[in-house]
Amino acid sequence: MYPVLFEIRVPFSDTRILIYSVFFSITVSLLLAIFLGTRAAQNRGLSVDAALNMTLFGLIGLILGARVYAICENPSFYFSHPLRAIQLWEGSLATYGGAIGGVLGCVTYLGLKRQPVFDFLDVYAPYGFLGLGIIRVGDFLNGTAFGKRAELLWAVRFPKDSFAYKYHLQRGWLESGADASLPVHPTQLYEALVSLCLCGALLLWSRSQKRTPSGAAFLAGSLCYAVLRFALDMLRQDLDTSLPLGLASTQWVGMGIAVAGACALVLRCRLAKKTSLQAS
Repeated sequence: MYPVLFEIRVPFSDTRILIYSVFFSITVSLLLAIFLGTRAAQNRGLSVDAALNMTLFGLIGLILGARVYAICENPSFYFSHPLRAIQLWEGSLATYGGAIGGVLGCVTYLGLKRQPVFDFLDVYAPYGFLGLGIIRVGDFLNGTAFGKRAELLWAVRFPKDSFAYKYHLQRGWLESGADASLPVHPTQLYEALVSLCLCGALLLWSRSQKRTPSGAAFLAGSLCYAVLRFALDMLRQDLDTSLPLGLASTQWVGMGIAVAGACALVLRCRLAKKTSLQAS
């Protein structure tokens, strides 16, 4: 576990700048997704100016959505500490909240500028999953989003002062002074692998010769992620499962995304088929 990847010492002073793995992975993922997505948009013949402006709106929506979701998950804490709501370097930034806010920000800009919304979403979708995979590696290095106990060859132990270690210690599963947590599922790496596979699948889809309606790739990717994430969250230990049916908020949100994505995908395909028949 490496919550701090490295530090930068300011010359002629004792000041040190700590580079945290979580924020480093988020920065790398955003820069990479924006660069690759904008280049793909240009190759697809879409407006580069619109693509860059869209990413700015998407970033704003991502940050707001991630923090709003976190506030909704723990309203009592933020009500007691209102200033923490704007201290983005502290507290959690929820993945689903960031994804939903980012997409809404992009769609808002594209709709106002009368740009082809689904064409842009299709182009950027693979790189969004690529970025998510990188972020989950950062979560692994930070020890957050840890899994349940497991007796598997690939199970991992987190060191003292990690979230998993403290969780196990508080529940009496560890003796005081233990060197590491009990072995747990590396759920962060599971999701990273799923995200990278979705990235690869959507890139292959975009390069295939088979014609599909615009938006199909984005909607199919979102649907698959929601379903797979629902299953992966069953292995997470850090989630609050006090909601109905013993599910976490991410699972309820995932079900909503899956249902909405499936309905939208069917409608897009039917509309494309109807348009094709009318044209012929």
